[in-house]
Amino acid sequence: MKGLRTVVIAIALLFGQLFGAIPRCAPIYYTKDEIVSFTEAAKDACGKGMVIAIGGGFDYEDTFQPLIDRCIAHTGKEHPNMLYIPTAHYDDPNDSLEQMIWFGNSGCQTDVLFVSRSTEQEVRDKIAWADIIYETGGDLNYLMDQWNGKGVTDAVKQAFDRGAALIGVSSGAMCWAERGWDNFGEEVERPIGTFPFYGVAGAYEFKDCTGILPFCVSPHYDNFGWRMFALEAMKLDIPSIGIENGAAVVFENGCYDIISDVKTPLRTAFLFDPARGLKLIDIRMNGKLAVLADGDGRVNRGA
Repeated sequence: MKGLRTVVIAIALLFGQLFGAIPRCAPIYYTKDEIVSFTEAAKDACGKGMVIAIGGGFDYEDTFQPLIDRCIAHTGKEHPNMLYIPTAHYDDPNDSLEQMIWFGNSGCQTDVLFVSRSTEQEVRDKIAWADIIYETGGDLNYLMDQWNGKGVTDAVKQAFDRGAALIGVSSGAMCWAERGWDNFGEEVERPIGTFPFYGVAGAYEFKDCTGILPFCVSPHYDNFGWRMFALEAMKLDIPSIGIENGAAVVFENGCYDIISDVKTPLRTAFLFDPARGLKLIDIRMNGKLAVLADGDGRVNRGA
């Protein structure tokens, strides 16, 4: 019975991916005025900051190095200050701190912020010091609850406005967006990412995040279970981005582009925008559409 159910779910997901409903009468075009307005809105919102949202992968220092180089280049400093925030790892003091070490090996001055153990003043001081801020993967629900309670959300927005590079993987990618789609709900039977692709795991739920990027973000998008996000994305009132493992979405200078792990060079990220009838748009090939979706969200939804 479970085998049959797995097959049915797989077919439903494939059907949804290929033939998902486009909102009736959706304006699948942009006027010249909209193109100008939305492009300017995305550029204005970017200000001086940069976001690198990693879907997964980049597990080794040599494969992670292009992301480090991009962050350092953005700061314009030879030895920028890099702050490692393991909130999504529950501020585990035994965390490996790998990415912090890698940034240090590239000449950054490094420090770590355990949000749950810090005062609001300590949070503000450390984030004000940072040129680069890295958030780990883990529990998005816990991350945002801690951030909202300790003033991190406002502090990282201010850091972005003054020019900091914000980077993170999985939950650390979702946290920079308007919403994230994570599997932190109670355990249910649902599609999973390993054979036989059906089992008991946490339910996916939406979580409001910092809102620096006007999207809902889903990482690990090449994973079978996470691909369910395509069906959810087309029901939302905001555009979305699904990021595959081995890909990172970069928002800098009002533009969107993709950096891929050298071990998985074809991995990318996809844009969904129900208001425009856009689904599974490869951002690597259509970065301009991501810019327009960004600006559309900011102009028409007040993001």
